[in-house]
Amino acid sequence: MGTIVLTGASDGIGAAAAVELTQLGHEVLATGRSQAKLDVVHRRMVDSAPDDVTVPEPIACDLSRLDAVRDLSAQVLERCPRIDVLANNAGMQTRRREVSADGYELNFAVNHLAPFLMTNLLLDRVTETSGRVVTTSSSVHRVGNIDFDDLQREKGRWTRFSSYGSSKLANIWFTTELRRRSSVPATCFHPGSVNTELVRDVPMQSMVKAAAKLFARTPEAGADTLVWLATDQEGATPHAVYYANRKPGRLSARAQDAAAATRLWDVSAELVKL
Repeated sequence: MGTIVLTGASDGIGAAAAVELTQLGHEVLATGRSQAKLDVVHRRMVDSAPDDVTVPEPIACDLSRLDAVRDLSAQVLERCPRIDVLANNAGMQTRRREVSADGYELNFAVNHLAPFLMTNLLLDRVTETSGRVVTTSSSVHRVGNIDFDDLQREKGRWTRFSSYGSSKLANIWFTTELRRRSSVPATCFHPGSVNTELVRDVPMQSMVKAAAKLFARTPEAGADTLVWLATDQEGATPHAVYYANRKPGRLSARAQDAAAATRLWDVSAELVKL
């Protein structure tokens, strides 16, 4: 069983995936924004781990800061002689336009630039150990539209869904270009509408949460495709870039723009100063 580095593991589908992957016998290094929540998840992981499986101490990290992403990546390299799976699962959806400490629109910074930078910093280790990369995207990518002349959404009208959708479109372009530029098997996936803390900043939060309890998937159901891509042969020799419900998912026409994927990679490399 391999070593899995999993971001966004302090709650939601990340926490569910961390517990299930540990139950399956993998050594999971969980990372997340909240140390207190990570400690709770870590106890669940320890309780569910087979007797011969080590459960590493989790690492708290604020992925909105590029210096924190670099520090986290350095810690991972120090603690993990091998990386069989890098699961870029951390994500956020803000209620209003916010800017990261580095000056980037916050959804773009956390949902795209952070996994872009972290993957590149860990890529040699993943490659050396014949590992794979799995990134959490969304069907909401269909409403995304990345304007390279306004990446930080300073000029046009900012909306929560367009910003989040564009960051999920960026996840697909990132995965596409990672496959082209490296030998690493890379996939992304749609977890479905999941009842998680991702809705914590949305308007009419109590109503949204009530509806989510009735109609949305559980975090465990949302994590299913992530766990599958991280452990199944399909994730090692993928037949598609994007999956949903353990099957190749439907991509928007924009998501299949290979030239835009290449351009986003180059621009992102400049922004994070690779």
